[in-house]
Order: sequence, then structure tokens, then C-alpha cells
Amino acid sequence: MTVTTDTSALRVESRALLAFGVGRYRDAVVYSAVRRYLGDVGSIPSAAWGTLDGISGKLNRDWGTALAGRLAEAKSVGDETSRMADGIIQVAADYEGTDLAVATTFALVNRDLSPYLPLGDGYGTTVRARPGGVGVLAGPPERRLPDDQPVVRIPPDNDRLLAIRSETLPRIREVEEPITIGSTDGNDLWFSGGHTTYYENGAGDQLDTFIHEYRDMLLQLEAVLIELGTGERLPLTDLMIHAWRSAPGIIHNRADLVHSAANTYAELNARMGGDLASLNHYWEGAAAQALDEYAGRVSTYLSQIEAQARWLADEGKKAATMLEGLRNAYASLGYQHIDTLINALKTYIDAVNGLFASCSNPEKALLDTVHTFVYYLLDAERLHVEAISDLIRIDEQERKERPDLGTRGHDSTPFPDITVGVDAWADRRGWGPRADLPAA
Repeated sequence: MTVTTDTSALRVESRALLAFGVGRYRDAVVYSAVRRYLGDVGSIPSAAWGTLDGISGKLNRDWGTALAGRLAEAKSVGDETSRMADGIIQVAADYEGTDLAVATTFALVNRDLSPYLPLGDGYGTTVRARPGGVGVLAGPPERRLPDDQPVVRIPPDNDRLLAIRSETLPRIREVEEPITIGSTDGNDLWFSGGHTTYYENGAGDQLDTFIHEYRDMLLQLEAVLIELGTGERLPLTDLMIHAWRSAPGIIHNRADLVHSAANTYAELNARMGGDLASLNHYWEGAAAQALDEYAGRVSTYLSQIEAQARWLADEGKKAATMLEGLRNAYASLGYQHIDTLINALKTYIDAVNGLFASCSNPEKALLDTVHTFVYYLLDAERLHVEAISDLIRIDEQERKERPDLGTRGHDSTPFPDITVGVDAWADRRGWGPRADLPAA
């Protein structure tokens, strides 16, 4: 068990050094937790983007590239802040000429990040240093999972974080069921069973409702078109289902949670500014000036990566909104044309029933009628062309609302290159207590 130092017995200027150094040590741990947080909440399942040709794959790739940039930034600021903490805490130990053990606290305003703190690199209850050392003494090694993935205990009242642990993605299930043939009044023939498709875990929006409401009719229509070998795109299987597979609610929630990383950057940036102002009250000299300048660069970098994180969150929410718009447009398209599609199918069935009525062999008549359905082909094609005409407006909506995840303007922001005085603040000889120290 480590005995903590009674800091009240230290000189006032040493307490200012420790406050700044321990604060930066805490920040470095938090930035490590931010990286883990971003890697967790930012891992949007690829299936959530849907299977829209030319849209879903690009959004998925661009999001992954942009997220990788934000992870690299979190690591950069964590490394630099940790190095600064090592230097300042070592100066305090050398100045006092004694071993130091200072308790750490990790209070954060942002409750989304708090569950990730115990997984941050260097997380512990005490920061230790000794005179003549090289910074913060390493604690006991941490046990890691083979894939180094975060294991987070999410509080039961954090619904937004809990949601990413209970996500369900849309899925299509195809089964073979017994075929049933019947008739309500001896004339209207109906079929059920056979190769059947179910659409599960949908978003519960208008598109999902439409597909469930008209699933049987649409599949029956497509079966006829496939049997005829039209080669045309099928309204449900080739068009609507690609949007239905998307999960904009998952994307929106995960993207919005990225704002918590940006908020944390802003919070810790403000804290560092306050700690630096306090330190400048008690110290002067070349090292103190070098730290002031370097901390200013860190602060600027934090502002930059805060903006990058906010950009990622906003663009992800735009992508979710765009997919929602596409889904709504497809649903609107379906409802606009469903009556026409039903009438076209009913016309075919009525014709088949009429032929069956004059035949002694209904099964053979059904097979023969499939060949005669070629006369319905032009009408079916006309309906399909009308549907494609409406889809042009969907494409235009996508063009106008497409998020900008793939822009090179948001590649990973590197930490500013420092070539002069990079470790000047770690030189004990460059620090001097101010002659007019403020009262303790």
C-alpha cells in the first residue's frame, strides 16, 4: 500500500507544480480513455449503412477513415500530455528532494466517458516520483484482453450507451413452408407457403411498415416476373430492400455519442488553462516560459481535434438523416404505386382464373398461363419505368444531402512539430520560484 505525501507540508510553489503535473497525468489517462471510447462507440456495424449501390459502401468506408483520424489524434494528445506530466512531476520531486506520492482523481463532467476511465493507460489511484528519476513511476502492469478491446461497465441509467450493447440489425430470413392452395368462393384462387421471405428487425418506420404490409403481394408479383425472365429490377428485392437494410437509428445514436469526446476535449482544455495560470503565479525562468509556450500549443491542438470530433459527429448524423430520407422516399414511392401494382397482379390472377375455369386440368393450365403472361410484360415494364422515374428524385435528394465524410480536409491532425526547447520545461535548472510568491 502506497502512503500518500502530505502536500500541505510542501512549499507552495511545489504544490503548484504538482497540481499542474498531476492534472496533466490525469488528462493523459482521460485521452487514452477517449481513444477507447471513440473506438467503441464509433464502430458502427457495416450492415447499418444498408446495401444501397454507390452509397452505403462509400459511407461505411469514409466513416471508418475519418474515425481512424480521430483515434490517432486522441493518441497524439495523450502521448504529449503524458510526457509533459512526467517532466513537471519530476521537477517537483527534484525541487523538494523527496519521494512524492500524490492521490489522483478522475472526476469528469461528461458521464459518457466516465465508464471508460478505468481502461485508460496508466489509470490508478496514486502518482509517484522520486528525486533524480525520469518522471512518473510505472504502476503494476495491467491485464489486457488478447484483442485489447474495452470492457465497459455502463451504468443502467445511461440509455444512450446501453443502446449500443443491444442493437439489432435488419435481417432477411428465407424459409420453405408447405404450399397451400385455396379458394374463397370457387373462383378466386390463392396460394400461400412455398419459398417464403421474412423481413425482421426493421426500423419500424414507414418503409418497414410498407414492406410488412405488402410483403406477400410484392413477392408474388416478383415471382411472376422472375418466372417470365423479364430481367428487370424487382421493386422490392432490387430496390426497396437495400434501403430497408439500413439502420439510421444506430448510426445517429453512435455519431451523436462522438460529441462526448469533443466535449471532454473542451473540458480538459479549460482545466489545463486554469492550472497553467496558477503555476505562472509561482514560477518564472526559461523552463517556466517554455512550458507556458508549449502548453499553449497543446491547447491549440485540443481546440483543433475538438473541432474534428464535432465534425465527425455532425457528419455521421447527416448520414443517418440522409438514409432516413431515402427510406421515407422509397416508402412514399411504394404507397404511391401500390394500387397500380395490386391491380396489375389482380388482372393477371383474374386472367389465370378465367383460363382455369375452362380447363379440366388447372395445374397444366397454370403452367400454360405462365407462358401467356408475356402479354402482360409491356404493362409490367411500363409500371417499372414509372417507379424508376420517381427514384430519380430520391437520387437528387441523396446528392443534395450527401455528407462530406470523405473530404481530405479532415485527415488526422498531427501534433505541431516542435524542434526548439521541446523538453526545456523538464530541466530543473530552468525553474525559479518567483521572488514575490503569492500568499499560500
